[in-house]
Amino acid sequence: MLRLVDIAKTFGTRMVLHPMSMEIPVGRTTVLLGPSGCGKSTLLRVVAGLIPPDQGQVFFNDEIVTSQSVQKLRQRMGFVLQDGGLFPHLTAQGNAGLLARHLGWEVSRVNARVEELADLTRLPHDVLNRYPHQMSGGQRQRVGIMRALMLEPDLMLLDEPMGALDPLVRYDLQNDLKEIFCSLQKTVLLVTHDLGEADFLGDNVILLKDGRIVQKGTLEDFANRPADPFVTDFIRAQRIPNLGSNQ
Repeated sequence: MLRLVDIAKTFGTRMVLHPMSMEIPVGRTTVLLGPSGCGKSTLLRVVAGLIPPDQGQVFFNDEIVTSQSVQKLRQRMGFVLQDGGLFPHLTAQGNAGLLARHLGWEVSRVNARVEELADLTRLPHDVLNRYPHQMSGGQRQRVGIMRALMLEPDLMLLDEPMGALDPLVRYDLQNDLKEIFCSLQKTVLLVTHDLGEADFLGDNVILLKDGRIVQKGTLEDFANRPADPFVTDFIRAQRIPNLGSNQ
């Protein structure tokens, strides 16, 4: 579904992404993992067409993501930001159904889809009439996930979706996200710096450092067959027990 060929990006004099290529398998969750500043969020934004690469191409279902094609292709991508990215003047219902209304869906269809997604993400229906400042962090993030799923996208892109949540809320949302990914069989590209989260949610992991791919595979591969000393150092720094169990 998603193929990146020789993607590179520079901001000013700093090369944030060195030329890299990868393929994202259909129906699986691929995690972009690495420390802050390694380029993982920039890469996700390149995939979404929010930032143009300086070189290389992104293929989405064999169609090149360009400035001309990106608006149409984005309707088949769901994007979830770290803080939910909700509009403060819209209720949860208004935020979740925003894109569908923009595309001219009938009100009854929008409302039915919002209620369906509220059930899927375990958002209480009484929250649908609340504004973002009246919601908890976990509720805002669930609304962000609902909005991303609204148009039934082929691809889900998530940028540190649980980075700002406290541990208990994060734990619950991780469990719910895994159930959603499994039940919908979505193709997912998830950014995180958290090794435990990558192990729990990811089928495949791509570890980045300084804008370069250090290793691809499972975290069990990383632990038992590290491609670089950085891989071992990154794992040890996070002190994750039972690495690779994915249970």
